[in-house]
Amino acid sequence: MVLRGILLQFLVITIMKYAKGQNSDNSSTEIPLLDNLNMPLVALFDTTKLNQVLKIAIKKTVEDTMNEMIPRIKQAVLEDIGYEPGRKRERPAFTASLTPTKSLASNEVVVFDKIWLNMGGVYSQDTGVFTAPKTGLYSISTTVMAYHNSDLHCYLWKNNEKVVLAFGNDLSTGTLNVVMALKLNDTVYVKHADASERIYGDHRSTFSGYLITE
Repeated sequence: MVLRGILLQFLVITIMKYAKGQNSDNSSTEIPLLDNLNMPLVALFDTTKLNQVLKIAIKKTVEDTMNEMIPRIKQAVLEDIGYEPGRKRERPAFTASLTPTKSLASNEVVVFDKIWLNMGGVYSQDTGVFTAPKTGLYSISTTVMAYHNSDLHCYLWKNNEKVVLAFGNDLSTGTLNVVMALKLNDTVYVKHADASERIYGDHRSTFSGYLITE
């Protein structure tokens, strides 16, 4: 019974860390005791290891609590705003321009190589093709600039269908702004019409589009 009482006092004083007589470095504490004859005694206990154990335990408890809370907080925020930014309701949009001035072959797709915006990864700078990620109404625009003393004929295509023509001549531009009803995975691109024509680069020829509404 005496030993149990000693241990109980020891644990209470150590955990609270406010025991009377505790050293300033928290390495030990003095605990008042009574012997069998009720004579005052003093026992000195080394609490260094226990302090370390408590610090580790407290740190782990805090980390575990935060790991549990963060997903809950995130979920609460997502439920409050209704979607996850940059994911579910990201509006598809892209803008690209042409860097090099080049000659175009007959029926060559114009690959606008410099991407300025590509939300949702809807435009491929390798193929020059925009792919609709969802069904809806899209605004599509293109500007093509003809080279000096050269004509330039470029059509806007939807899948395998020629839609409208953009024409430029001698450093002038042809510009198209259209609204297109596209279905999921429909493709839109700019294709050259005739051989032996040059298109001006230097970011003066562009291709862009965005989802207006689903």
